[in-house]
Amino acid sequence: MNIKKILIFVLLAAINSFMQAAQLNYTGGKESLQEPVNTALERNSNLPDPILTPGLASQPVNSFSFIQEPDFVYIDSLVAEALQNNPELKAARNITSAAKTKIDQVSTWESPQVGVELFQTPVQSFPNPFKDGMETDYFIQQMFPFPGKISAMTSSMENNAAMVEQQYFALEKRIIKQLKDYYYELYLIQKKIEINKENQDLMRQFTEITRKQYEVGMGKQPDVIRSQTELSTLINEGINLEKEKTDIQTMINTILSRPANAELGLVPDPADSLPSWQFDDVYNLALGNRPELKGMGYNIDMYKSELDATKLEYYPDIMGRVMYKDMANTSDDFWALMVGVNIPLAPWSGGKYTGKVEENELNVKTAEEQYNLMRNMVASDVQNSLVKIETNRNLVDLYQNTVIPQAEQTLQSTISAYQTGKTEFLMLIDAYRMLLMSQLDFYMSKMNFLQSQAQLEQAVGLSIEQIKNEIK
Repeated sequence: MNIKKILIFVLLAAINSFMQAAQLNYTGGKESLQEPVNTALERNSNLPDPILTPGLASQPVNSFSFIQEPDFVYIDSLVAEALQNNPELKAARNITSAAKTKIDQVSTWESPQVGVELFQTPVQSFPNPFKDGMETDYFIQQMFPFPGKISAMTSSMENNAAMVEQQYFALEKRIIKQLKDYYYELYLIQKKIEINKENQDLMRQFTEITRKQYEVGMGKQPDVIRSQTELSTLINEGINLEKEKTDIQTMINTILSRPANAELGLVPDPADSLPSWQFDDVYNLALGNRPELKGMGYNIDMYKSELDATKLEYYPDIMGRVMYKDMANTSDDFWALMVGVNIPLAPWSGGKYTGKVEENELNVKTAEEQYNLMRNMVASDVQNSLVKIETNRNLVDLYQNTVIPQAEQTLQSTISAYQTGKTEFLMLIDAYRMLLMSQLDFYMSKMNFLQSQAQLEQAVGLSIEQIKNEIK
């Protein structure tokens, strides 16, 4: 950063001016002071040029070397990989397919029955029951459900399959949101690591400067100790940040079904532009696209279909039988036909069907109230997401346009005061630390802004681009 480069350059110039002033003031010890001054300047000449060096610590570039492009990782490719490889989604797809198979199970008649009846067969004919029997009847029978029962149960299973499918889509949105949360956390950690490394390089410069000042009698020993302590603190923070980075990469790899120790690339700076939307527009869009809400709508339809099916249980099913009678001791055989019905309204069985109807009526009411509750939750999620988006958008603008520039001005003012000997080294460190905290808060707000967008996507059931296309 330019501020860092200017800071190092000014500090080196300040040391040089202090040393020259010391030489003029201490004429009696000119010869003894000249040697450490020249030694300090000679050591400083070996340090990288802060003006020509980006990031405060670059080294001279060999003419035969080349800059390697960083390996970036993009959220769209990670989302596509998660949708394909995530084990939880794979299991949910199997559950969805299994629910669809139930439609065929209830849309067909029961299997027919085929049998043989033997009449007046002597015991002596065992083990051949057909020997010496007076009559052998061959029959086939089929149960025919009352018209409308199968279609009602088929409709119930179709709605159940649609509900399970919406549950799968809801799981997709949840996993995508979880993945994006970790992805943007990785972005923040990588920025923190980048800033931490720059700070370590800067603090090493500070440590070297304060040490040289102390050696020539122009600095204070507490300044040297403080700069070394600050450097140790930064190194410790860097170790902890690397651990946090590893933990987040592990969580992302788990979602992607990758090896836990697989390395991820750098997260590029995401775009932070987003239109401002009104609650009513986004809420109406969510009512038609939120998977959980659509699934509960199918749940209501499923219970209504089951209610229709249970009401049809009051009507009898029909059982038909066709029989061929093979008569012994005569050449005349016969055909027989039998038709029977069950009686659902019998006094000893009517309560069974009445109870089913009451149960499904209550199930419909319960499902409707759950749907209303989900509508309220959707409204809350949309409102909460929009508030977070606007809050973090304002914070990003505040840090970028106000707080960070003010912190830079404070640092520049402190540099000038330090250069003229009007302030202490600790004040300079505090001013620079204030700037660094502002930068970290800026990236934190940016991460929250991006995560709140992911939360809005889950609340609505559409991606940000789809919402932009729907709301113009």
